[in-house]
Amino acid sequence: MRGGPVPCDRSRDGDGCLEWPTIVAVGEHCGRGRLRHSRRCEAVLDTVRNVPFIDIVPVGPAGAGKSRLLAAMKQGLADWPSARAIRPDPVTALVLDEAWRSFQAAEPGDPMGTRRRTVVDLWFEAGPEGGPPLFETRLADYDGRAAAGARPDVGRALASRVRAADALLCVVDGERVAALLDGDRDGFGRSMAATWKLLTDPGKAVRFVVTKWDLVADRASLAQVREVLLGLPGFTSALRRLSARPAEPWSIGLIPVSVVGDDAGRQALVPLLSVLSQVLRTTSARAERAAGDGGSLAAGVGANWLSQAVTAMAVQQVLRRVVDAVPERRAARRYAGHAAVGVSMLVEAAVRTWCDRKARPSGDDVDSKQLARAAEAYEWQLRDFHREFPASDLTGAVSPAPGLLRRLVG
Repeated sequence: MRGGPVPCDRSRDGDGCLEWPTIVAVGEHCGRGRLRHSRRCEAVLDTVRNVPFIDIVPVGPAGAGKSRLLAAMKQGLADWPSARAIRPDPVTALVLDEAWRSFQAAEPGDPMGTRRRTVVDLWFEAGPEGGPPLFETRLADYDGRAAAGARPDVGRALASRVRAADALLCVVDGERVAALLDGDRDGFGRSMAATWKLLTDPGKAVRFVVTKWDLVADRASLAQVREVLLGLPGFTSALRRLSARPAEPWSIGLIPVSVVGDDAGRQALVPLLSVLSQVLRTTSARAERAAGDGGSLAAGVGANWLSQAVTAMAVQQVLRRVVDAVPERRAARRYAGHAAVGVSMLVEAAVRTWCDRKARPSGDDVDSKQLARAAEAYEWQLRDFHREFPASDLTGAVSPAPGLLRRLVG
């Protein structure tokens, strides 16, 4: 990786960047929350610390139940097996526990603080108790009015986060779905219009999460809700955009959730574990390919740059010696050219061999097998859900737009 400044577009000290030596000593400059302000910086963290980072962004209108869903997730994690435990950091745990208490007590106000802040970040890590983390993930909460343009600052931050996210949880208000089943298509369309516009980038793990399912379950099955949604132009357009690339099964899903009752935490975990399993499998496959290639993409870039720099220096030295040794005539330039080519080939081969030896994954690098095993564990936990809701897979539910189909075919 090339040295020099790496931009961080939202640095808290206003300096705008961090020097590469500082990034290597990342703990001294940023601790837990100073560098994670842009995907570029997060990628640097992955390179330095070899811990995969998964960014999950919930999107949805005000009142859809995003905050309650996130608070219920934290409650569900308390019973998760310790070998693959997902744990919130202390601040996240405090925020979500207090929010859950407020929701349970039906207290008025703003439990998550989204009306006062731009975006509330919620940090988690997974791994054995007391051991190194297997991966880290970040969710977020925000004022749902932002998506409709009520808060432009939040809207801009949200749009940026959605574009960079690894996975999206599109939260659909179950109360609006119940009204939709009664024929209120216009009201549902207006409430979700701004959210549909955020769903533009294919290649992500996406789950449409129907909250307040207790208001819908007695009136329609998930298969019936799916058919009604597929009849809405806004929903199908968003689905086509998300399906613009060929995808594996379960790339896009429809998940009903009710966060009332004794199993609120278990239900709230379904969307989280569902997207994590898909992203972890993708990350595992990339790590395995990188290991087979002798290193990561960053290591390959670094090898290219280092070999070019060292070769240029070596060729410059050789040319200077040849020109000094050979009399000033045509032969000198010809000999110098041959010598430069030979030296450049030898030096580049030596540098690449050294880089390959240094960059080859060791026991401290990303463990693709452990990531795959974690994905399997999460999928196993979801087996009952898949049996109960076979209509939840939306992958391939709509055909590509005609223009896109022509581009894919030829």
